[in-house]
Amino acid sequence: MRTGLHCLALGGVVLLLAATPGCDQKIKSGYDKSNDFTRYKRYAIGKNFLLTRQRPEGQAHIDKVLVESLNRQLQAKGFVLDENRPDFRIKYEAGALPEVETSAQPQMLYGLPLDPIFASIDLEGVPPAVWIYALAKLKLTVTDVGTGKPVWTALASEKIRDPQKALKDLNKKVDDLMAKTLKSFPPASKPR
Repeated sequence: MRTGLHCLALGGVVLLLAATPGCDQKIKSGYDKSNDFTRYKRYAIGKNFLLTRQRPEGQAHIDKVLVESLNRQLQAKGFVLDENRPDFRIKYEAGALPEVETSAQPQMLYGLPLDPIFASIDLEGVPPAVWIYALAKLKLTVTDVGTGKPVWTALASEKIRDPQKALKDLNKKVDDLMAKTLKSFPPASKPR
């Protein structure tokens, strides 16, 4: 269990990618509808926040993978990294916490329907089903340099059932997550 908890804390982005594909991943985004995103050409990386239980060198490696992926995704969209004259700043906040779910099938335990006929059966000590996973989250925030106000955010969350898989092919998995999270950036401009 100790090893599992150590792996669960690898960092939100890393863990977001190792879950079973599909329903466990959620991505939500929102933006300031009055902002003109077409004027954005240059960006800078803001102050990031990564919550892990890693040693400093592990934390630094995860941060590097996240920032490199963020740069690749933004540059693939045509944005230019310019720390001196950015139009917007983008930052990430990421982390993961171990979670536990328990349940017992209310209609059936050990093949016996829960019915008044079976009320005399002692089910004390019957263990419920228990699942341990990591709930990982990644938040991206774009702030307009001119106004200093956030203009776009996206939040990705995912249940990670096998943290060991998150360590394999880390760069590709982070890139996949960044691409999904940044899919709605920049928002489509409406004709005026």
